[in-house]
Amino acid sequence: MRLFLFHTAKAIYNLNNRSLVDLVKMTRLLPKTLTLIATLLASPLSLACECIWEGPFTSVYNKTDLVVYGEVSASQGNGFDLIIDTILQGDEYRDKIRIWGKKDNLCRPDAEQFPPGSEWVMALKRIDNPPTDAFNPFKPNISFGRQDDFSLSSCGVYWLPVKQQRVSGNIIEGSRWQYIDAKKTPVIFPVFEAWFNKILPDSAIAEAAKPQTEARQLLNETKIHLWEQQRNPLPEAEDLDFRPPSRLDDVELPTTSTESNETE
Repeated sequence: MRLFLFHTAKAIYNLNNRSLVDLVKMTRLLPKTLTLIATLLASPLSLACECIWEGPFTSVYNKTDLVVYGEVSASQGNGFDLIIDTILQGDEYRDKIRIWGKKDNLCRPDAEQFPPGSEWVMALKRIDNPPTDAFNPFKPNISFGRQDDFSLSSCGVYWLPVKQQRVSGNIIEGSRWQYIDAKKTPVIFPVFEAWFNKILPDSAIAEAAKPQTEARQLLNETKIHLWEQQRNPLPEAEDLDFRPPSRLDDVELPTTSTESNETE
């Protein structure tokens, strides 16, 4: 009986001793654990936005207030200015508009993706009744956006890059969370604009985006050249203050103030 009580007491002592050791270890690990949790909460991953993929450009632009083609003139913080060249949908009286990108967990692209000098087709949503904390005076370049400014969503193909009058990006089809398919051929802007205005069907864009042969690429470059001439035509002869001389007497010879040493 005494032997049984001895072993029982020893087992209880060892159990309590182990619990005490484990408790000390947990106490030592607690600050590290709390630090790790705080780091994860402050990381960009915790600020990642959550939204459902809305699809290619053709699926999203009708949900927006303004669709424009323009050039970025300046960028600062999470916003950038766009000079409007062509309004494809909506109304806007200003030639230059402010567009706001990603801030905290807002589902918007980074403004750094749109450097000054770059050209884009953008489907934009007008900012109406921004929240009270939309503007931080201590960080004036980082903002939700001002009243009547515009925001750009990253939940679909809301923007299409334009280079040398060629529009890239997934216009009518594409994989989820894919904004640009490098295998597709950029579409010349007149074709894109005709499609946007319902003059050309979706099949025309799909055909134009197929990989090109050298002959087809040359044909498209010729079309672009002709289109640019139509946009910026040369002035007619009667519009110029110029009349080709019909007689030699009409040609005014230059006069010099210094005498020539040459003999007639």
